[in-house]
Amino acid sequence: MTPEQRMERIENGWIEIQQALKTVIDSQTRTNQTIGSMAESITRYTDAADARMRRLEDNLDGLIRAITAEHSNGKSHAQ
Repeated sequence: MTPEQRMERIENGWIEIQQALKTVIDSQTRTNQTIGSMAESITRYTDAADARMRRLEDNLDGLIRAITAEHSNGKSHAQ
C-alpha cells in the first residue's frame, strides 16, 4: 500500500466518522424536539385538567351552599 493510498484510506475513515456523528447529532436533535413537544402537550393537558377541576369545585361549592341554605330554611325537614 502506497503512502497516498494510506492517506486516502485515513481520509475516507474520517469522512465516515463525521457522517456517523452527524447522524447521531441529527437523531439527538429530533429526540430533543420530540421530548419538548411532549412536555408542551403534557403542560397543556395539565392546565386543562386544572381548569376542569376548578369548575367542578366551584359547582360543588355552589351545590353545597344551596343545600345548606335550603336546610337552614327548614325546607328539608319532613313534618
